[in-house]
Amino acid sequence: MKIMDLKSVGVLCLVLATALAASDDPPVVTTSQGRIIGTRLEFSPTDPELGRSVDAYLGIPYAEAPVGPLRFKPPVAKSWSGELQATKLGNRCPQPVFPMGNFTVAGPFDEDCLCVDVIVPQPLPSNAAVLVFIHGGAYMIGAGIMAEMYPTPIASVGDVIVVTMNYRLGPFGFLSTNDDVVPGNMGLLDQRLALEWVRDNIKAFGGDPERVAIFGESAGAGSVGLHMVSPGSAGLFRGAILESGDAAAPWATTPDVAARRAAFGLGKLVGCEQQTSEELLECLQQIEGFDTIVENQYEKLLAELGGGLIPFAPVVDGKVIPADPNDLYEQGAINDAVAIVGALADEGMLNLLPVFPNSTDEAPFVDSDTFDAVVKFNLGSMLSSEPIVIEAVKMMYGNASCYGLPDCDYLDSLSQVLGDVMFVCSGDKTARAFTKAGRQVYRYFMTHIATTTLLGKKWTKSIHGDDLIFVMGQPLIPSVNWTFTEDEARMSIQTIKYWANLAKTGNPNLSSLDAEQREEEKLPEWPLFTLEELAYKDLSVSMSNGRGIKAKECLMWNEFIPKLIQVAEEAKECQAKDVREVKDGEAGEGTCTEETCPEQ
Repeated sequence: MKIMDLKSVGVLCLVLATALAASDDPPVVTTSQGRIIGTRLEFSPTDPELGRSVDAYLGIPYAEAPVGPLRFKPPVAKSWSGELQATKLGNRCPQPVFPMGNFTVAGPFDEDCLCVDVIVPQPLPSNAAVLVFIHGGAYMIGAGIMAEMYPTPIASVGDVIVVTMNYRLGPFGFLSTNDDVVPGNMGLLDQRLALEWVRDNIKAFGGDPERVAIFGESAGAGSVGLHMVSPGSAGLFRGAILESGDAAAPWATTPDVAARRAAFGLGKLVGCEQQTSEELLECLQQIEGFDTIVENQYEKLLAELGGGLIPFAPVVDGKVIPADPNDLYEQGAINDAVAIVGALADEGMLNLLPVFPNSTDEAPFVDSDTFDAVVKFNLGSMLSSEPIVIEAVKMMYGNASCYGLPDCDYLDSLSQVLGDVMFVCSGDKTARAFTKAGRQVYRYFMTHIATTTLLGKKWTKSIHGDDLIFVMGQPLIPSVNWTFTEDEARMSIQTIKYWANLAKTGNPNLSSLDAEQREEEKLPEWPLFTLEELAYKDLSVSMSNGRGIKAKECLMWNEFIPKLIQVAEEAKECQAKDVREVKDGEAGEGTCTEETCPEQ
């Protein structure tokens, strides 16, 4: 991907907006391991009244370099003593160069990448609340801090300490042989170790380890959702914010058989074509450097496997993830935390960008055949490619006014299908399960179309990822690389305060439980989600409230489609059994009946 010419200018403006302040006395904290020396930044937004100094402690290692015998193994806590210079970002974890809207993740890249960044606003409130960010990127790309999205606005406007983390990605973080040799989930264990580091060290920075909320977007939200059902992560946070992702999303975990196949498929591509898990692990650990693995982990591997979406993702290993998240939901086995669960109105546009790479200013026309092909590919990779399932989806989402006509445009229908199945409706299931388990839940649905999009084009509307624009405070920062309105700046401030309040009090509406809210601290009321009211916040300039996010569609995806898939599979198996018995000369005895072979 070619980086835009204006990108470097935009990054420069952002750097200037959070410029290093000249100081002879850099900030220092003392932890149990030693002194950490940071750097002072100045948050200089468009509105000077929001300006504030922050102390930044960057690239603090929380784990030993996962190389050699530690590659594909659980992380080992970093041991150090003395003095640590934490004035620049650490290495990014190895990953392929992959399009992410108008920017890419810049290096340096190295397997020695497991570090946290701590952003502390000044002056700091006593026992400050903490927001910990888990980045997204399909478990394959990303970093805790990228130049385009420094978390300085969150710390400054939210009046909270912000912690970001790097964790292992792709096969380094999620390869699994589906046995005890490489059970997988190394990336999730990295995240947990970083959260344990926060618990053990954040007090030295002025933070309150009892007031920690984690938030993530996309695969980061999937990770947050998995920590909500992982017993080993219990007690490490009191709040969980899931932005377009959750443990029940069809992409959040990968089936164990598929995970093992991907592991050995990668081995074949990198010269480690082995027969046993032990031999594969030994060979992969001996590969010098990481380039060979990175170059083969995605496009080449998907070609080897015959297709797919995300080759390396968390797996149900019986320990980190003790069972299928859907079963854990049914059991109410959900960690104790207040949650915000949300999505955007046009999530599915993300999946259409690579389908129509040449459509920039004008929206593409999607005919019936393209709709069928894209739905079949995506549903086939996640749920089912049964023709009856595809037809049911088309009947539900198709434009009834022109259904079957050659000039019928299915663009919006296709976007809604993909967004609902991948993000919106698993979020609905998650919110309901959390609520049934006695957890407090707040829901949001972002309908606002950003003036400048993060990942999309002019026609992609409120696309996946654009809520991060407002959470990260981009509308508050001057730049020639983006434009936002005053209303969007206000929307960003409100969003940041909702997120920060969850960490402070467990309620996005309240910044304090001890004192009466000042008039300037009051936000538009965000009602609690209940199974009766299904209330949600419309994340928009108006910040209005609504009831029932895509209720009809999510009833279909969460209740009807699973039953339809089961019936279709049972019918196919019964028909196959009948054919086998006919070939064996037993015609008639194994013929399907109404009782034994459901109709499609």
